[in-house]
Amino acid sequence: MNNLRKPIKKILLSLSLLLLTLVFASNTIAATGGLEQDSGPYHVIMQTNPESLMANQTATFTVIVKDKATGKPITRAKVMMSPSTMSNSGNMNGSNSNNSMAGMDMSSGMNKQGGTAMQEQSSMGSMAMEPGTYMMEGMSFNQPGQWNQAFTISSPLGDSIVNFPITVGKSGPNFVLIGSVAGVIVIVGILAAILKKKKNQEIGGSF
Repeated sequence: MNNLRKPIKKILLSLSLLLLTLVFASNTIAATGGLEQDSGPYHVIMQTNPESLMANQTATFTVIVKDKATGKPITRAKVMMSPSTMSNSGNMNGSNSNNSMAGMDMSSGMNKQGGTAMQEQSSMGSMAMEPGTYMMEGMSFNQPGQWNQAFTISSPLGDSIVNFPITVGKSGPNFVLIGSVAGVIVIVGILAAILKKKKNQEIGGSF
């Protein structure tokens, strides 16, 4: 009996670690991907976490600014994130939502330029960030569709505005996570049935 319990415990432990990994991965900052664009003297890379944006779900925007001519990171720049606007072609409700703001509370950082200053980040927790990285947390979109996000960049190289298209999907359940949990439950149930059957066999064999 003890010989059977040991491998089962190892399997259950492995499944638990797998489930925790999937949960953590669903909330991990996306380190790859993103959109790239040249604007004036700058080469700009925009990334979002999560990579696939959903309506009414918060996201983190990261902008990496580089010198277009040399490829060197631009540090100590002023990067302003403008209020997001929704294009008419991306409005799924049929109403005129052009120039409507996304659902981010920008009041605390709003200034005369009509935007919010992004914070330059050299690290997040134990993870080092690429030089010239600027971040904005707590961004959310109030409806799915096609959005436009503008950033104003100011440094000794000059001022420039870069626009990125953003696709926001309908929010829904995390089917990957749900499927993983269901799979773990099924496997645990099978192992429990095997253990119970083995126990009954040992009890029957003792008489």
